[in-house]
Amino acid sequence: MLRRAGYVAGGLVLVAGAVVALRNVDAPSEQNPPPPAPIQTTVKEFVNEAAVAPKPGARPERPANLTLIPGPHRLQVTWAAKTPGYEVQLRGDGDVLRTRLVAGNAMQFDGLENTVEYQVDVRAVDSFGQRSEPSTARKRPSANRPDESRYALVDHFDGPVAPDPARWRLANNAACARMTRGLGDDSRRLVISAACGNESVALRSRTPLQLKDIGGELGRMMIETDCPAKDGSLVLDLVPGPADLIDTSPPPGTLRVKITADSVTLPGADAVAIPPKTGLSVRWELVLRTDGLSLWRDGTKVAASGFVPTWTTATPLFGFTGPPNGLTYIGIDAIGLSSADTPPFVAPPRITSTNISRAANTELMAGVLGGQLRMTVRTTIREQMMPFTVEIAGRAFPARPAVEGHVFAPSYRFPIVADLPADALVLSGDRRELRITVRGANPAISPVVQHAELELIPDPATKPSPNQAEPPPEPAARPALMLASFDTQFLDAAGQKIENNEIMSRSRVVLEVNADGGSAQAGLAGVEIFVDNKRIVGIPTMVDGPAVAGQWRVALNSGAFEPGPHILEVKAVSTDPNVAPGFTNTTWSIPR
Repeated sequence: MLRRAGYVAGGLVLVAGAVVALRNVDAPSEQNPPPPAPIQTTVKEFVNEAAVAPKPGARPERPANLTLIPGPHRLQVTWAAKTPGYEVQLRGDGDVLRTRLVAGNAMQFDGLENTVEYQVDVRAVDSFGQRSEPSTARKRPSANRPDESRYALVDHFDGPVAPDPARWRLANNAACARMTRGLGDDSRRLVISAACGNESVALRSRTPLQLKDIGGELGRMMIETDCPAKDGSLVLDLVPGPADLIDTSPPPGTLRVKITADSVTLPGADAVAIPPKTGLSVRWELVLRTDGLSLWRDGTKVAASGFVPTWTTATPLFGFTGPPNGLTYIGIDAIGLSSADTPPFVAPPRITSTNISRAANTELMAGVLGGQLRMTVRTTIREQMMPFTVEIAGRAFPARPAVEGHVFAPSYRFPIVADLPADALVLSGDRRELRITVRGANPAISPVVQHAELELIPDPATKPSPNQAEPPPEPAARPALMLASFDTQFLDAAGQKIENNEIMSRSRVVLEVNADGGSAQAGLAGVEIFVDNKRIVGIPTMVDGPAVAGQWRVALNSGAFEPGPHILEVKAVSTDPNVAPGFTNTTWSIPR
C-alpha cells in the first residue's frame, strides 16, 4: 500500500511537473501573456435563414467631366458621377504616388511640384468595391494666384516661420487645439488641428481691420481654406474690441458671416444656398463698402447685404467648428487683410488659471512696460457676475468687457480684458507661467477661463527674455483615416420608413444600412449585422478593392425572431488594421 501510494504520489508529482512545464511553454502568464487576437480586416459572406442579403450588380460607369484645376503646389480634381465612392490616384512618370478613397465628387492633392506634370485617374466605386474603368487627365500645378493687389497684408504661410506669431494667434478652449505648419503634403500650408467637441476655435489677426473709404470700398478680408467640410462651419467675425474667442452670442456691433458647406449668412440678410465645394481649398473674400457687404467664393459673388458697420476698427477672427466627432483638421493656404498696421510684438508667457498656488521661485517678465490680459470666461451659474476681477500673485486688477455695452449671460463665452502694469507680470515656477484667477462680483464664484492671452507692450530700453516665452507647438500631422459613418432604418414592403422601428406584423421587413463618407476615408472590407449578439449577415465589399461608402438593403423575416424588443448592431470592418471598426445599433420590436 505504501509503495502504491508512493507510486501514485510520484505520478501526481510527475503529472504536476508536466502540467507546470506545459504552462511555462504554452499557457499565458504574467511573464508570457497570451498573443493578441488577430485584427479583423476581412468579412466573409454569410446569411442565415432569417435574412436575404444583397449581391453585387453591374459595375459602375466611369466618372465623366474629369477636370484638373491647378494652383500653387496643388491640383484640385472634380468629376461628375453618382456612385457612393471613388478611388483617385496621382501618378508621376507612370508610378502611382498617392491613392485616395473619397465619397464626394472632388478632392485635392497638395505638396506637389509646380514643374512636374501629373496624371490623375478617377474610378467610381460601388457599395461592393466594384470599380469602373478610369477617367484620366494630366496637368501641372501653377504658381499663379488670384489678384491680391487690394490686400495690404497677405500671408501664404510659406516663409521661414509659419505661422508668424506676430501676426496670428490661436484662441481655443483649454488648449484643445494647436496651429502649426503642416507636415508632408501640408508642409506649405498652415494647419489647425483640434479635438474640441462642438466648440469653435478662432484664429485671431493681431493686425486690426481699419476701414477707409477708397472709391466706396471700406475694407476687405480673405481666407483660402478647405473649411468648412461636409459638417462644420467657418465664421468670419469683425469685433469692435479686443476679443479672442466668442460664440453664438457675440459682442454688440460684431459683423458676423457664417459659412457652411451649403449656405452662407450675412448680417441683415437671410441664408443663401450655395452648391457645396467640400474637399477643396476655397478662397472666401468679404468686401465692406459704403453701401453694404458682399461675400465672394473663388471670385464669384455668392451673397450680399445692406449692412454697414458703425465702427472704423475691428479685430478680425476666423472661427472654425469641426464635425460632430469633434476632430478638426483644417488647412489654410492664405489670409489677407486690407490693413497692414501690425502692433509691436513680444512673445507672451504661458498662462494658467488651474494652477494658482504660490511658487517658491518667481520672476518678473523682462523687456515689457505692461500688457493687456485678454480672457474668455464662461459659467452656468445664474448670479450677478459683473464686475470681474483678476488676481495675480496676491494682487487684484479690474477686468471689463472687451466690447463696451456687452452684458454677461450664463452659458455663453464672454470676452473680458484687464490692463496690467509691468510689476504685475509675475512668472511662477519652472515653467515661468503667469498664474491667474478670475472672480465675479461675488468673490466666492470664479467663472471658467476658457482662454487667456497676453498682449505685451515692449520696453525699448530692455530686451525680452526668450526663456520666458511659451514654446511653439510641434507640427501637426493629419489624423488617421476613419471609416464612413453608418446609420440604419427599417422599411416596410412598400419601401416606407417604419417609425420608431415598431414592426406591425410578423412579416418580411427591410433593413437599410447607409454609409456616408467624406473627403478622405479608410477602405471598407465589409459589413456584419448582428441581432442580439448573433451574426445573421456578412457582406464583403472587396470585389476589386475596398469600398468607400454605400447602401445595403437586407430583407429580414421578422417571424423568425421571438416577439418583443431586439438589439440590432451593424459592424463595419476596415481593410486597414490600424483603423478601428465602426458600430451602430438600434432597437426594434416584433409583435406577438
